[in-house]
Amino acid sequence: MMNERYQLQALLSAIQNADSILLFPHISPDGDTIGSTLALKMLLTRLQKCVTVVLDDTPPENLSFLPDIYSIRHFEEASKVVHVTDNTLAIAVDAGGDERLGNALPFFQSFQHTAQIDHHPTNPGYAGINVIDDEASATAILISRIFEAFELPIQREEAICLYTGLSTDTGNFVYKNTTAEAFQLMAKLMEAGLPIATYARILFRCKEKEHIALLGKALPTMRYLCGGEIAGMHIPYAQIREAGASSEHADGVVDYAIDSAGVKMAYFARETENGQVKCSLRALTPYRVDGVAAMLGGGGHQLAAGCTMEGPLDAAVRTVEAAMQEAYLGGA
Repeated sequence: MMNERYQLQALLSAIQNADSILLFPHISPDGDTIGSTLALKMLLTRLQKCVTVVLDDTPPENLSFLPDIYSIRHFEEASKVVHVTDNTLAIAVDAGGDERLGNALPFFQSFQHTAQIDHHPTNPGYAGINVIDDEASATAILISRIFEAFELPIQREEAICLYTGLSTDTGNFVYKNTTAEAFQLMAKLMEAGLPIATYARILFRCKEKEHIALLGKALPTMRYLCGGEIAGMHIPYAQIREAGASSEHADGVVDYAIDSAGVKMAYFARETENGQVKCSLRALTPYRVDGVAAMLGGGGHQLAAGCTMEGPLDAAVRTVEAAMQEAYLGGA
């Protein structure tokens, strides 16, 4: 595949020509953006490039086990200390739209040479060089292709990072986006010494007390629509605070709605400290939620997407439910 959305050869050339490279994961970072970015950082370091990771956010605590995660710099700090030249290359990683770079976007756009690596189908191709494959299970897949292109075998720490990205974006290899290429990459990661039992437990079995407390407050709000085929939960910020939870502890809550028997579409809406409402959306084939998310100012994949809306919470929930019912009726 060689087209304007998949310019891998151009990216490889840009990497070779760059004397320094900045990597930009997306805000509200997840396992794929952080894992893929750190694996790419390790690859570029092996190519003897000067690499800095720039993020307008804080890496989630549940990914603190990742090798080199504490090398990530907040963009305000990085923009003051990073030495920039005419040959500096800025690469966005797993950011489906440039707004996903948050307040770091102007810094990213200030570079003469920009690129991005992503797998979201809604990605408009906002960089100078775009490497977008919306059939890839995760951005981690695309990073592994760069390892292959440079003929660099994946090492153990890189395998941990790539596994984190691949496994989290495939729901531990149960989502529809799981492909044969995903399992081919897993074979390479195992050959590289990935201790899968250790990291599968960390990522998918261990639940923090704050997550359990938040879940306990969200579950009683479960409501069903369209004969039980749409389910949703919501939680105000006051209850999140009572649970001692933060945004990262909300990961996975929506799964309890979509995993309810008979449910085809689901949402989880949570109020933030500043009064906005973040919504996680899920669907089962043939239904889809990427259109719902886009309609509400967000984005994502057919079966997993999200958006951020203005409050109040009750009004946002009504808006989400109306949009999901419209999508449900259109997909039936």
